[in-house]
Amino acid sequence: MPFRFYKILFLLFFIVCFQFSNAQEIWDWKKCIEYAMQNNLQLKQTDLNVKLEEINLQKNKLNFTPSINGSSNYNLRIGNNFNFFSGAYERQLVHYNDYGINLSQPIFDGLITQNSVQKSKIDLEALKLDQEVLRNNIQLQILTAFLNIMNANEQLNQTIKQKESTLEQYQHTKTLIDAGAAAEKALLDIDAQLTTEDLSISQVKNQLELTYLNLKILLQLEPNKEIKVKIPELPNGIEIQELASLQRIYSDALTLRPEIKSADTKIKSAEKSIKIAKGNNYPTLSFVGNLNTFFTSQSKNSKQEISTTEFTPIGFVENTTTLVLQPKVNTTQSKNPYFNQLKQNLNYAFGLSLNVPIYNKFLTQSAVKQANLQVQLSQLQKKQAETDLFNTISQAYLKSQAAIENFKAAKKNFETAKKSYDYAVERLNTGSINQLEVNLSKNNLASAESKLTQAKYEFVFNTKVLDFYQGKNITLE
Repeated sequence: MPFRFYKILFLLFFIVCFQFSNAQEIWDWKKCIEYAMQNNLQLKQTDLNVKLEEINLQKNKLNFTPSINGSSNYNLRIGNNFNFFSGAYERQLVHYNDYGINLSQPIFDGLITQNSVQKSKIDLEALKLDQEVLRNNIQLQILTAFLNIMNANEQLNQTIKQKESTLEQYQHTKTLIDAGAAAEKALLDIDAQLTTEDLSISQVKNQLELTYLNLKILLQLEPNKEIKVKIPELPNGIEIQELASLQRIYSDALTLRPEIKSADTKIKSAEKSIKIAKGNNYPTLSFVGNLNTFFTSQSKNSKQEISTTEFTPIGFVENTTTLVLQPKVNTTQSKNPYFNQLKQNLNYAFGLSLNVPIYNKFLTQSAVKQANLQVQLSQLQKKQAETDLFNTISQAYLKSQAAIENFKAAKKNFETAKKSYDYAVERLNTGSINQLEVNLSKNNLASAESKLTQAKYEFVFNTKVLDFYQGKNITLE
C-alpha cells in the first residue's frame, strides 16, 4: 500500500508539472521590451561591432608605445668560408647562430597615431548611437504590435458581448413565443444575427492570432510558443490635448534623436580621416635600439706554452759564429664554449631613425581626396537623415491630427448608434418594428463600436509616436 501511494503521488506531481510547463507565459509590456533588448539578433550584432571598435581603439592607443622584437638565426656554412678571426679563407664546416632584440619608439609620425585614436573614439560613439537607433526602432515596432493585440482583443470582447446580448434576446423571444405573444418567425431573424456574429467572432480571433504572430516575430520567438499578453488598462476617458507645433517637435528631435547625433559623429570621423591621410606627407622620427650577440664554430681559444727543450735559431752573436737560440712557442687551440661566446660577443647600439617620404605613387594624395569625398558624403547623409526625420515627424503629426478628428467623430457616431439601438429595442418591445430592423440597428452599433475602438488605438499610437520624437519615454502602463 505505501508503495502504491507513492506511485500515485509521483503521477500527480508529473501531471501538475506537465500542465505548468505547457501553461501560457504572461508577457507584459515591460517584459517584451526587456526580452527584445537582450535577445534581438541585430542588437547582438551591434554589441559585437561595439566590442570590435573598442579593441580597435585600444590597438590605436598602443601605437604610442614602443615595439620590441626578438630574433634568432642559425646557419650551417659549407665550403670556403672567411674566418674573420684569422683573416683568411678556410675550407671548413661552420656553425653560426645569432640573437638580437630590437626596439623602436616612435617620436613623431605626422600625428597619425593621435588622430587615429581620436577617430576610433568617434567611431565608437557613432556605433553606440546606431545601436540606440536600433533599440528605438524595435521599441516602436513592439509598441505597434502591442497596440494591435490590444485592439484585436478589445474587438473580440465586444463581439462576444454582442453575441451574449443576442442570445439573451433569443431566450426572451422564445419565452414570448411559448407564451403565444410572438410568432415563431421572429426567431429566424435572431438566428441570422447569431450567424453573423459568429462569423465576426471568428474573423476577429484570426486577426488576434495574426497580431500575436507578429509580436512573436518581432521578439524572435518560436511561432508555436504559447504566450499571453497582459493587456494594460488604458484610461477610460482619453483626454485629447492640443499638440505641440510641428516645428517645435522637429526642433526637439534634432537635438535628441540618436540618428542625427550619429550623422554628426560620422562627419567628425571623416574629418579625422583627412588628417590621418595628410599625416603620411610628413617625415617620421623614431628612437631605435638593439642588443645583439652571436656564436660561431670558427671562434677558438688559443693557449701558448714556451718549450724548455726545443729552440729556434734567430741569428748570431755579433762578430762571432755563435748561434742565438729562442725557445720555441707551442700554440694549442680549443673550442670556445657556446655561452662564453654569447657573453663575449654581446653588443648594443641606439640612435634615431628618420624616414622622409619622397615618392609613394601619389598614394597619400589619393587617400586625402578620398577622405575629402567621404566628408562630403557624410554631410549629405546627415542632411538626408534630417530630411527623413522631418518627413517622419510630419507624417506622424498629420496622422495624429487625423486620429484626433477620427476619434471625436467615431465617439459621436457610437453615441448616436447606441441611442438608435436603444430606441429600436423599445419600439420592438411595443411591437412598432420587427426583429430585422432591430438587427440592422444592432449591426450599426457594432460597426460604430468597432470604429471607435480602432480610432482610439490609432489615436494612442500616433500620439505616443510624437511623444517618442520629443524624447518622452514610451509606456502603456
